[in-house]
Amino acid sequence: MVVLLLTAWSTAAEPAMEPLRHVRFLAVGDSPPFRQEIRDGVRYELEPPPGSIPPREVIPGFGGKPAGAVPLRLGRISPRVVAPPGRGPLKLWRAGDALEASPWVSLERLQTGDFLVILWRGPKAETWNLASSLVVADAPAGSARILNLFPLQVRVRWGAESLLLPPGATILRPIPQDAPVHLQILAADATGAMKRHHSGEVSAIRGERCLVTIQRADGVAPRRPLKVSILREIAADEPTR
Repeated sequence: MVVLLLTAWSTAAEPAMEPLRHVRFLAVGDSPPFRQEIRDGVRYELEPPPGSIPPREVIPGFGGKPAGAVPLRLGRISPRVVAPPGRGPLKLWRAGDALEASPWVSLERLQTGDFLVILWRGPKAETWNLASSLVVADAPAGSARILNLFPLQVRVRWGAESLLLPPGATILRPIPQDAPVHLQILAADATGAMKRHHSGEVSAIRGERCLVTIQRADGVAPRRPLKVSILREIAADEPTR
């Protein structure tokens, strides 16, 4: 009896293990024009101009020892990185930069749960040397998170719903399993009239979630100032870095 009581007390006294949480990174924007040159009759692709794309790898730090390098590609969500519990700093250095130098991006992580860091080139930034950022919680399966990274307010028509979304704002909406949702994005032109910039369907199979980003077209002489990107992904667990 004594042994049983001691075992029960020992088990109850063990602190509860907090579940692991993760952070991922997504850079949004336009790729620079493809460049090439011909040398001795052979075509060679040229490196993009400095600052025209985000760093290919970033090193996250949470106030302690920095994590390993994480690949960063335009329009692709990075692998997951374990993040500490609670609020606190999250700093990103470009791979190759000295960790004693100022970080490329500094932000605050969310209190709980997995989250995604969105990175983009700001409206007045000509290069990726100066990046804007936004932290959002991971959306659950069967839902769509809509982010307005455009510097102006936009109108979002989600099925029968119509609402105004200010710059930097985000909304979460369920996606019905039996039918896609019609999505329209409108923004005011120079005259103040609302102009439609996107019209399409958003759908997700079981276990999927969607991320809709509304952003400024930052390519060379874009025909339209506003761009909409839709990413679908499985919301299930992935291997941990």
